[in-house]
Amino acid sequence: MKKYNLLKVLAITIIVAWLLTLFIPGSYADYSGNVVTGDIAAVGVWSLLSNLSISISYFNGIAVFLIAVACFYALMSKIEVYNKFVKKTASIFEKKKGLLIAISIIVFGVLACLVSDAIILIAFVPFVYQVMKELDIDKKVILSSTIVATLIGTMCGIYNGTLFSLLSLEVNTLLLVKVILLVICLAILIFFTAPKKVKKEKNVAKNETKASAKVETKKVEKKDTKKSVSNKTNTTKKTTKKATARKKVAK
Repeated sequence: MKKYNLLKVLAITIIVAWLLTLFIPGSYADYSGNVVTGDIAAVGVWSLLSNLSISISYFNGIAVFLIAVACFYALMSKIEVYNKFVKKTASIFEKKKGLLIAISIIVFGVLACLVSDAIILIAFVPFVYQVMKELDIDKKVILSSTIVATLIGTMCGIYNGTLFSLLSLEVNTLLLVKVILLVICLAILIFFTAPKKVKKEKNVAKNETKASAKVETKKVEKKDTKKSVSNKTNTTKKTTKKATARKKVAK
């Protein structure tokens, strides 16, 4: 039943969001910072089902783009030059995994904040995934440093209207808020991914060294016990030989 937990969570989320439309009015914030509240626009059952077809038609282009990216990297993985480049990049950050995670979060977050369509950044995710996979970084950390950082940057996006007003030297009241929110969210994401995993890796390394030291001490103890046992057997054999020699002399 564990493999169906994600579907259950998605179904519960959709039902709760649908029920909230019956009681909460819609609202939005304009670029001047004013919050405009609308009327309650309840979504019916038929509208909920019809939105599925609209969603499928809307995400057709995204699906084709994802398939094209997957095919491109499948071909690139067959090229030795690309594989060497991935290994070379991973070797640079072999002892700086936390730095690589922080750089990935900052780059994906800032670019998603500036570009008009953040979906294009998915074209770089497989490369970062392969580099981090060479360094044995956890998959959850890779997901957080790429996809989650991109979602945060999209949430704080300043391209639509804001960037145009910025280039025309018009001050936008929401620009500073979005930049502050972006910095805080990326800092929290870096804090809960890179340092934590690095500490875990250090603890794992320490535990491995301790375990290897224990194994070595056990091996040394076994060797000492074997030597003591062999010495005892040799002494007993020598005493028995001396005793038999004395008996023969006495006879």
